[in-house]
Amino acid sequence: MSTLVLDHRDLSLDYENECLLIRQPQQPPRTIPLNRLARILVMHSVQITTRLIGQCQHRGVDFIVLNGRHHEHSFAILACHQRQAARRVLQYRIASNEVNALPLAKRLVRHKLAATRRCLRRRNADKDRLASLGACQQAVKECSSLQQLRGIEGNAQRETFKCWREQLPAQLGFNRRERRPPPDPVNVILSLSFTLLYQEASRQSLVHGLDPWLGIYHQLTPGRLSLACDLIEPLRPAIEAWVVQLFCDGELDKRHFSTSGQGCRLGKHGREIYYRLWHDRLPRWTRHLSAYAALFARHLEQMAASSQDGANAWNTGT
Repeated sequence: MSTLVLDHRDLSLDYENECLLIRQPQQPPRTIPLNRLARILVMHSVQITTRLIGQCQHRGVDFIVLNGRHHEHSFAILACHQRQAARRVLQYRIASNEVNALPLAKRLVRHKLAATRRCLRRRNADKDRLASLGACQQAVKECSSLQQLRGIEGNAQRETFKCWREQLPAQLGFNRRERRPPPDPVNVILSLSFTLLYQEASRQSLVHGLDPWLGIYHQLTPGRLSLACDLIEPLRPAIEAWVVQLFCDGELDKRHFSTSGQGCRLGKHGREIYYRLWHDRLPRWTRHLSAYAALFARHLEQMAASSQDGANAWNTGT
């Protein structure tokens, strides 16, 4: 059983003789037995028959549509409703109860801080700053609330950006992290990179049967996919280091940007350079996001198994 990824445009999907029938303009039709598939993943708009949807439901094949430009338009028709529902119920229990969320959130932040120290050490960061991050890692272990944890992580992040500012060319005008609107080239590329990563994280949430709105570390907030934010946290140090490297190596500089009263913008030539470099790195980061989502899904399955064992023990009087 495998996942079929359809990333071509103008496809037409149908069901015929126990197979998925794929039609594409100026190409001969292709068939794939449905019993070989666990999941169909569609990356672009396609035409699909209700007959195929019904057969996917009947045969236990998930049908997932991922919209690359508008993540809120992505959706999933999940065949195994009981398993998916149980997983999301447990996800809700974690997201809505700080006692359940805190241990996982602490693991997430510890992992991020460890990754931050590795990134800064590779760039020969000041030993005192590395020691400060080490102290933050220790403080996480003693943390007793999500609010306290966010304070520790926020302090570590400010120290990290001080290090990035020291390493970046002064003419870029980077002083601190600012998002809306980004006032300088570094903030522009940081915001763009995290937006793209956020979209990929929401895809991976759906692929692994998770609700991207229900986070562990990030609270439920209107308009924000909190689990997607959680999944990208451990990757933030690597993205930040990559962005710093782009400017330090001269891949991007002030000539690729324009500034107005609405903030700083990346120009056409800069976008061509950036997206080429981004797509070179994306497969590696996608693998990490997929692994994080899979770990969380596995944790939920273990919770479900433990709950079932407890219920069985209660029912049998053991």
